Amino acid sequence: MSKKEKIQTIPIVSREALDAAVAEVATLKIQYAAAKADLELEIARAQERRQEQMLALSQRIEAREAGVFVYCQQHRAQLFPDKKSIDFLLATVGFRTEPPSVEKSSRKDTWTAIAQRLETLEWGARYINTPEPEVDKKALLADREKLSPDQLSEAGLRFEQDEFFYISPNSEVAARTVLEAA
Repeated sequence: MSKKEKIQTIPIVSREALDAAVAEVATLKIQYAAAKADLELEIARAQERRQEQMLALSQRIEAREAGVFVYCQQHRAQLFPDKKSIDFLLATVGFRTEPPSVEKSSRKDTWTAIAQRLETLEWGARYINTPEPEVDKKALLADREKLSPDQLSEAGLRFEQDEFFYISPNSEVAARTVLEAA
């Protein structure tokens, strides 16, 4: 049955028809549960068959990526003079900067305590959402250039912006290369 086919409701006109319909629904639900259990068992068996291969590939990827990262980090000025990435035949390698985020200065602090602290600060009220005092992270991020390190420290906040290394395969070229090698 395709997704577009409309399911027809079967009219029930007597108590006997109701009994038969309930019995059929119960039987179908049991068959559905059995089919789903069979599917999950097949999936588990397939995963078990491939687990060793996947682990070995994952370890090889991790080791090679670590080497590429170290080289790129050590030669960053030469490799990435104008851009944060390099395009190779089979992949793009580079560094990506995540969008900035608002974080607590101390893990022991709570967002509620920071919101209450902001309420008491002369400049902090505009960074609170009400009715319950809640830190308005979007407003803080929008004004991150305006806020001084002293103000952030006073409120118990900091801005964080992480950078991560990536190797992103060019799927089309890689697929063609694999097929040609086969």
